[in-house]
Amino acid sequence: MGKLKKNIKYILNKITGRKLHRGKLPKNEKIQKVLVISLYFTGDVLFHSAVIEALGKIYPNSELDVWIKSKGKSLFLNDSRINNVILFDNLKTSGYGDSESFSLRRTIDHVKQLRRARYDLIIDLTGKYSTALTTLFAKPLYSIGLNYDFFGFCYDKFVYINTASEPGHLIEKYLNVLKDGLELEENEWIKVRNDVRTKPYIYTDKESSGAIDNLFRIKNIKGKDFVVIHLTSGWAAKELPPGIFGEVIDFLEGIGYKYFFIGDKNDENRLNELSNLITDNSFSLEDKFLRLSLIESAELIRRSALLIGSDSAPLHIAGAFDVPSLGLFGPTNPDFSNPLGDIHKYIYHRLPCSASESEQYCTRSGGFACPLYECMNSIRSNEIIDQIEKLLGVSRAKLI
Repeated sequence: MGKLKKNIKYILNKITGRKLHRGKLPKNEKIQKVLVISLYFTGDVLFHSAVIEALGKIYPNSELDVWIKSKGKSLFLNDSRINNVILFDNLKTSGYGDSESFSLRRTIDHVKQLRRARYDLIIDLTGKYSTALTTLFAKPLYSIGLNYDFFGFCYDKFVYINTASEPGHLIEKYLNVLKDGLELEENEWIKVRNDVRTKPYIYTDKESSGAIDNLFRIKNIKGKDFVVIHLTSGWAAKELPPGIFGEVIDFLEGIGYKYFFIGDKNDENRLNELSNLITDNSFSLEDKFLRLSLIESAELIRRSALLIGSDSAPLHIAGAFDVPSLGLFGPTNPDFSNPLGDIHKYIYHRLPCSASESEQYCTRSGGFACPLYECMNSIRSNEIIDQIEKLLGVSRAKLI
């Protein structure tokens, strides 16, 4: 393996015209343009946002660009820290959910665009072979990256970390990539961390605020007297059976709390399944699903009393806004991703097949290889209701 890497490095040096691992990071005044590569799903992009917050503290006078996929574009469009949001989808970075096919011509054009930008620093938080090679061919003055595909040699500074197999919150791990990659002294890093919390950073806008103001008028919502529920997640194994929410909704109806469901078409379909299971004719779920954009959903969550959902972007958005949340976990380890703080609770049943303390995913490949989803199916409505009572400070006889 060592000889193969050496030969690959020699070939890449010749092709790119630059020497890998050229030495120390340039001084701060030389870092005028920075690019962060974040090509995973919305929740992962949110976790990477803390790195962007930290970069703004370290290089306050530099231009900061972000390369993301189109599905996450709204996350940074209102972010004053970001100079330019680059959208490019034609690189496969996940074994599922990547609908765009690879295009060599478009990729070459994209690399040329990055070269023309003349970045002083590129930080690859995606860490696939495709993003490592793109970083290399973009020819920045300096590059930092983690890598899951053994392509760490493409960066000037490779930070050796596997975020899914080392204990600790994912946001902390991405921040440590920055600390180790920039080789910051402890006192320098403490100054940065005093201003950057272990949470996502997301910014809404006037348009989304106006849309939610209008929704409040229509739904007669005043203050934070409502709960937001998100039924789905990135994959089926992380989702609670819709029937479990039947008694939860009955409880919310009983205490007079408004509630709304958010999400995409999959969430709407799950809500329809839930509607068919409810036999109580005293209420209807017909007008409970809100068709909102991602940033409008974020603004709705920001104003809510509580977010209930699986390990997915809305849960992390609640963490960004310090909104109380109840996370429903199964094939993923809550220590890796649940929002931090006393206002953020979770329900998680550790089974023999569950993730160890140092692993993000269960022994069944995060549920992809599981036919039963025992962990999520073991969660009961009474458990959810107990946590809602504590988080909202309300009480009612427990449902049996």
